[in-house]
Amino acid sequence: MGDLIATATAPLTVDAAPPARLRRLLLGPGLSIGFVILWTGGYIAGPIGVTQTGPLTITFWRFTVAATALALLAVLTRAPWPRGRAAWAQLIATGLLMQAGMFGLSYLGLSLGVPVGLVALLNGASPVLVAIGGTVALCERLTPLQWLGTFTGFTGLAVAIVGDWSASTIGAAALLPLAGTVAFAAGTLVQRRTGASMDLRTGAAVQMAVAAMVMLPLAVIFEGGAGMPVNGASMGALGFLALGNSGVAFALMFLMLRHRKAADTARLLLLVAPLAAVAAWPLFGQRPDAFLWIGLAVTVAGIALAIRPADPLRPRAAS
Repeated sequence: MGDLIATATAPLTVDAAPPARLRRLLLGPGLSIGFVILWTGGYIAGPIGVTQTGPLTITFWRFTVAATALALLAVLTRAPWPRGRAAWAQLIATGLLMQAGMFGLSYLGLSLGVPVGLVALLNGASPVLVAIGGTVALCERLTPLQWLGTFTGFTGLAVAIVGDWSASTIGAAALLPLAGTVAFAAGTLVQRRTGASMDLRTGAAVQMAVAAMVMLPLAVIFEGGAGMPVNGASMGALGFLALGNSGVAFALMFLMLRHRKAADTARLLLLVAPLAAVAAWPLFGQRPDAFLWIGLAVTVAGIALAIRPADPLRPRAAS
């Protein structure tokens, strides 16, 4: 989900620079490792959550807790709230697509037995979808290498989905997280097209509040209510998803975006799908088959090419 970087468009202010040693500690490999672990952990906590309650219910509570925490943070730090109809319309649209659409459909897929590694792979392929969508919606141009990456990424997805479809009776359910990824990519394009700036704290709070308001009636209608059992597994999964994944992981991503190139942060997300697939093997007994491994390798290679920035034109040397 490399295009989550598009949500961090308004930097927080920092009063004083940290000491050099602390700065190296915060921005070094430890930060990258922490971010990847937290982001990958979302694909472990998600399946645990959907075994305790309905996928729509866990999604509703995830967004509710995250929105409350972010709104409290915004108030305490006096973050600016969006102004004007255009800014609010953008946040409502992106909240529906990038939050409710993405996670609601992905959790539905997990609840129907779609393997964790496949869900992570499909979600992580959003840069490929954004690349192709940008050429149509935003008239963006791709380099030949980026086109090759886009085609390669789609090929990897097809291999993984076909393998899941042929290996079990739940293959059609894999279309749910794929649809969620399409929704996320569409939300990213909406955000790019409007060009409205967004403070991370208030913008994310609004997005998640919108998503929670959508998921609540769906949970009531299709799952008979939005109550969650109170036990260690359900509360642990909810706490990690709402605070660790939606909160701390977003903050780490934002910190990296302030001090690193966006492409460097996006490339870290390439590690998520393989790690999620490996972790799901001992935890959930989901042994990745050859189709998933091949699909992972091909898709990761395609994404790496698709997110590669075009080389700037170099002036010719004077003759």
